Amino acid sequence: MTSRNDYRYPSTMNRNTKQSDIHVQPNDSLRYNPWEFENPWSHNLCNCTEQCDETCYGLWCFPCFTCHLAWRMNESCWITCCLPGYLAVLRTKMRTAFRIKGSYLSDFCAAEFCPCCTAFQMASELRFRKIIT
Repeated sequence: MTSRNDYRYPSTMNRNTKQSDIHVQPNDSLRYNPWEFENPWSHNLCNCTEQCDETCYGLWCFPCFTCHLAWRMNESCWITCCLPGYLAVLRTKMRTAFRIKGSYLSDFCAAEFCPCCTAFQMASELRFRKIIT
């Protein structure tokens, strides 16, 4: 993110100069767009064969698995019970935190059409990022 030091300010500023008269030019050497996400997912959406223990846990007790997933992401476990579309919200939070490419529409579609695969992908991403609890 750019800071005040990244811009060129006029060296001489008169007290009579209005704020609208000052034209601030961004530094040409800094080209940073905070909305560009550059990282891909570490695992594909269909990776349920990699961790057999997580897959069994998620298939036998999906509510418990997603509650634990929310807890690992520093969210309340109640989000999985009280918030409709919670899995898309958690996936968007993870994607934003790790700067993973995608959109909310892709998060929503993945969470709605295959919630198990989405939860397993998110658990794999947390394990890849070494956020294991």
